[in-house]
Amino acid sequence: MTELHDTSGVGTRNCAWVDDYDLFSPEFCTDPFSRWDAMRQGCPIAHSDLWGGSWMPVHYNDIRMIARDSQRFSSRAVEVAGPIPAQGGGLFAPPLTTDPPAHFSHRSLLQPFFSPQKLAELEPFIRAEARSLVNRLAELGEGDAVEDFAEHLTIAVLAKILDVPRDNEQRFTDWVVRLVRVGPRDQAVRTAAVREILDYCDALLTERRASPGDDLVSYLATAHIDGQPLSRKHQLGSCFLILLAGADTTWSAIGASLWHLATHPQDRARLLAEPELLSRAVEELLRAYAPVTVARIAREGVELHGRSIEAGERIMLPLSAANRDPKQFVEPDVVKIDRTPNLHLTFGSGRHRCLGAGLATLELQVGLEEWLRVIPDFSLVDPENIRWSGGQVRGPERVAFQVSK
Repeated sequence: MTELHDTSGVGTRNCAWVDDYDLFSPEFCTDPFSRWDAMRQGCPIAHSDLWGGSWMPVHYNDIRMIARDSQRFSSRAVEVAGPIPAQGGGLFAPPLTTDPPAHFSHRSLLQPFFSPQKLAELEPFIRAEARSLVNRLAELGEGDAVEDFAEHLTIAVLAKILDVPRDNEQRFTDWVVRLVRVGPRDQAVRTAAVREILDYCDALLTERRASPGDDLVSYLATAHIDGQPLSRKHQLGSCFLILLAGADTTWSAIGASLWHLATHPQDRARLLAEPELLSRAVEELLRAYAPVTVARIAREGVELHGRSIEAGERIMLPLSAANRDPKQFVEPDVVKIDRTPNLHLTFGSGRHRCLGAGLATLELQVGLEEWLRVIPDFSLVDPENIRWSGGQVRGPERVAFQVSK
């Protein structure tokens, strides 16, 4: 069993109090930070048998190391709850769920669609959508920053990338909720959502194979790796990934950022006075409210801080915990909109760093620019009753607001 740290004396500690955490409990969803802070005082990795079982480290260096170490930790199953699939089983969503050496070619295949040039081409569309949405909310004088803005903006961008009609919006949102939020706790719901998404992707790939365009689905339908056409499984898996990966994660980041600006008027006022700070503020909001937790599967037995992780067990990587580590960030629980440097792990680290990081950042930046341009002063309607989702993606489920008079 590989030791990942000097563990002398650590094994004698009683860490039972940190175990059996519940990723989906209201307490954990609302405030995971208190638990992570307590764990850092002496038991920096916990274990739970709930929801299929998992380990949860909280130190920045541990999370970064595991994210980058594909020799000992596989990405073949990244979901944080549910049964751990056997080797070769589970949901195949390349490049997210592939390990080296195949991962490089799988990622390179999609990279051109997330290049700086492609993002520059998308920006006018994103800005126009954000402006239209926020103008409507300004006229109404109230609304929900998640349901009426963040979700619509994110799904509109997704529909644009896939070149599908906008009337798919409700269907896409429903799939995301069932797969990411309900599915981990109800495998029947998850299975049904996966089947529906794959059937949709299959029909879309067949259509684009017969009549290709310049969109991402057409590209997948006709792409090759090493001179060989993609298998149908690969086409379906990558289509599935694109459809799901940038939805809940991005709208949760936008929702959390607008929640922060509503509850921290001093930050909002500073951004209005110093708009050149926005790009740094976006990075800081991504750090503080990192929405994603991903998983890895141990390839071999390892010891971490005196605790034994067996081969085949799941290790969660709560990226927000890494971003709140006081050994890495000064005053990590304070949002400093001019923070620098800011080496957050919101998009992961190493070869599996999020392929869509640039797109998500662009959506957040443009969304906030357009919001503050039209609605510079706003407040929450019911600030004491904000509910946060948990598990794979954490974000405010609703952010009801009103425009200040």
